[in-house]
Amino acid sequence: MGIGQFFEAYAISAELGCRKPDPRMYHHASTALNLAPAQCLFVDDDPSLVAAAIRLGYAGRAVCRGSATSDVPSIASLTELLDLF
Repeated sequence: MGIGQFFEAYAISAELGCRKPDPRMYHHASTALNLAPAQCLFVDDDPSLVAAAIRLGYAGRAVCRGSATSDVPSIASLTELLDLF
């Protein structure tokens, strides 16, 4: 797809042998970037996976294009992430 140049690290479940919400999925990328969880933002369209990341110390946002969830911080569009930086 030609987007690899935009990423310094990634977590692929087939390579790691686990899937979210296994903590290894969350920690793999932050460790590869040499960042603490609190220095990272986890974004997903599944609010339960965002909640799992938040419990592990990550900042998180759920992409909720329909209705927002009250359980975790949410955004309607990825462009809203720009306001966080």
